[in-house]
Amino acid sequence: MVQDALNASGKMIYALLSSEESRRVDDIVERAGLNSSEVLATLFDLEMKDLVRQSPEKQYSKALL
Repeated sequence: MVQDALNASGKMIYALLSSEESRRVDDIVERAGLNSSEVLATLFDLEMKDLVRQSPEKQYSKALL
């Protein structure tokens, strides 16, 4: 499974996201209970693994696999 290769924050953030609805970074920070630096670093890591996409509006959603 995709999530098996993720660390704890990666699993948490990936689980918060949906492919149908984008979320703003501040919403992800609030829901995850992590600081913004950790959320942004994790989102970047998820983007590099092609698991997450960033919209032009700077919102994040799961990438369609």
